[in-house]
Amino acid sequence: MTRIKFNKKASIGTAVFSAVSLKLCCWGPLLLTGIAGVSGSSVYFTWLITLKPYLLTIAFLSLGFAFYQVYKPKKKECRCSENCETDKIPFLKTKLYVWIIAVFVIIMSIISYFPQIFYQTPKKEIIIIGKSDIDTIKLNIGGMTCAGCEENINNSVKKLDGILKIHTSYKNGISEIIFDKSKTNITKIEEVIKSKGYTIEQKKHSP
Repeated sequence: MTRIKFNKKASIGTAVFSAVSLKLCCWGPLLLTGIAGVSGSSVYFTWLITLKPYLLTIAFLSLGFAFYQVYKPKKKECRCSENCETDKIPFLKTKLYVWIIAVFVIIMSIISYFPQIFYQTPKKEIIIIGKSDIDTIKLNIGGMTCAGCEENINNSVKKLDGILKIHTSYKNGISEIIFDKSKTNITKIEEVIKSKGYTIEQKKHSP
């Protein structure tokens, strides 16, 4: 009986750990840069992108095992001569707790593979004074590993005044930005991207 309880606890812990690890490639650089001040820390987490399918599989297999443990028929071990009293089950061993963990794992999986669902695009009024103030630049960004990195960079840069349009591709490692140089500049844009743990490897102006 003790072994069954340990297995259920271990499977839930494995499911949670695997689900959180799905986003570690995005959250890790942010934490290292924001707390420890380690610039370009995203390069330390790029290897996680190859593990994401395996982490997702482990998370759901562990979750399935936890469901099996709580829903499988249990043998009655009551040997009392009179009616046995039912012991109160701790919350961490209840079906509700397993369902809460299941919802958490599902949400983490969706965030990892479809981050755009959870990002809100900042809405602001854009006033262009003259076409001569419009500039376009392409940045080669190092450390992007998933679509979550794209959304992280896009939404962070859009908060700057004067950003007209930005398109980022983690597969190509490029971010193309159209901005009003009378309101912002390349240095400010690079600082925002670097503050998220990414590196600027190369930049060039588009015609």
